Amino acid sequence: MIRILFQGDSITDGNRYKDPAKRWDLNHQIGHSYVFQIAGILGRRYIGKYCCINRGVSGDTVESISERWQRDTLDENPDILSLLLGVNGNGKWDGYYPEGTEEHLRNFDAGYRRPLDSAAAQNPAIQFILIEPFVLPVGSLKIHYADFFPVFQRKQRIIQQIAEDYHAVWIPVQEKLQFLAEETERIGSHNLDPAAYWLWDGIHPTEAMHSFLADLWLEGAENILNQV
Repeated sequence: MIRILFQGDSITDGNRYKDPAKRWDLNHQIGHSYVFQIAGILGRRYIGKYCCINRGVSGDTVESISERWQRDTLDENPDILSLLLGVNGNGKWDGYYPEGTEEHLRNFDAGYRRPLDSAAAQNPAIQFILIEPFVLPVGSLKIHYADFFPVFQRKQRIIQQIAEDYHAVWIPVQEKLQFLAEETERIGSHNLDPAAYWLWDGIHPTEAMHSFLADLWLEGAENILNQV
């Protein structure tokens, strides 16, 4: 079976069971994020071809993911590694970084590349899928949105450049999500908050957004899924 490993923070985590002793419980071991939907679709379409593994951990940053990378990534020996990371590590979301913005971004770039380098060193044939992190101005996130979003956009561009450098599949999300929110606002039914309909707190996806994210992933990954 082709092993697809999903890594990232809480958006990928989906409240999955973390205890290896509980992985027999297939109702819960993969969580309830977009990963669950991808695994279900691939499992139905291609019986026995893919093994989907979720090792996302809530709250992870490019720094903290390195601490568990050996156990939760390299030891899993993936053929395809999908990574959604970058929304955490923004301090108080006020656009202020004690080390300075430019140093913060340099550290982010280097921190994102290091685990990819180790995965490629272990398996030169590994395929990477990098998902663009995303946010919307919802709830308390509205307060400093104008302050942090320009820096966040630069992080998005950094990851896009990394995707190019590592010949990875790039899954753009932010622009398409903003379009969804605009379309939802135009519908204007049921007193919806158009942004919260997709990201209930500006960061974490609703069921509808997880479904949309799964669609984007499957569309973007189609070529490499057909190659392996």
